[in-house]
Amino acid sequence: MELTEKQKIINAILTIIQYLGFAIFLYFSPWVAKGLFLQITELLGIILAIWAVVVMNKSKISIAPQPRKNATLVTNGPYAIIRHPMYTSIIIAITPLIISHWDNYRFFFLMFLYMNLILKLFFEESLLRNFFSDYDEYMKKSWRIIPKVF
Repeated sequence: MELTEKQKIINAILTIIQYLGFAIFLYFSPWVAKGLFLQITELLGIILAIWAVVVMNKSKISIAPQPRKNATLVTNGPYAIIRHPMYTSIIIAITPLIISHWDNYRFFFLMFLYMNLILKLFFEESLLRNFFSDYDEYMKKSWRIIPKVF
């Protein structure tokens, strides 16, 4: 799938913002939440990320929104329920850090990162719908990020 110049720019911007934002957040924030419940929640987010990467690696799908040549649609593992488990894992792993180490600046920065994830998600889904003929059917059977919510 060849992207247009505009799509390439959007692809690059959204991906750079996500990873740079994530790196900056982790640099300026503690890595472990306070309290057992929040630590378990954070750990579950990390486990979901690892699981999603292991399942995704078999598909030739990249971490950037653009599908790679000869990619296959993954609909098993966490992808059977959630179309974007990596985004879900980021939310699950980072939110306990905000809750237990509250700071208005980090909160607003995190909201910016979450908004970027949402924009990237919609952009990615538009690419995937064009790349995979059965993506619309898959969308009917799965949730974007949070089952039963979104």
